[in-house]
Amino acid sequence: MLIEIEQNLLSFMLGYGGYAALFLIGAIATTLIPLSPEIVAVAVWDIGMPVIPSISALLLGNYIGNVANYVIGATGLHWAAKKYLSPSNTSLERAERLFKKHGPPILLLSWVPIIGDPLTFIPGIVRYNFKKFTMYILIGKMFRYALLYTLFELVT
Repeated sequence: MLIEIEQNLLSFMLGYGGYAALFLIGAIATTLIPLSPEIVAVAVWDIGMPVIPSISALLLGNYIGNVANYVIGATGLHWAAKKYLSPSNTSLERAERLFKKHGPPILLLSWVPIIGDPLTFIPGIVRYNFKKFTMYILIGKMFRYALLYTLFELVT
């Protein structure tokens, strides 16, 4: 079913959707729904869609999806804590210290398929600085598309 959804989005994008569809695929792919923006990027480059605008649309979509993950993490913890958990201040402080120690390098890996995007919930949970979150996410995602395009050029 997910392959069908991805194929329909790709058909829409190549037909009438264009960059808006790329943005949408980028945003959806950064949630826990397993879509592959890499496959879409390669497909649009293969048919000659301009590289910089297509990367920009995917990157912006990825960023918006990761911001949604951050917000879910930030708001979900309070809801879960009130309803099910009773985390002590010390356990939350410990989690925040660990993230501050290892967080930025981890966020640079937000582009890694399967494991990367779930990592973007953690900064919201520990209330990590949003500007730093943004910087690390954008650097990681830009690296992803630069690497992907380089590999695409080498293969084609």
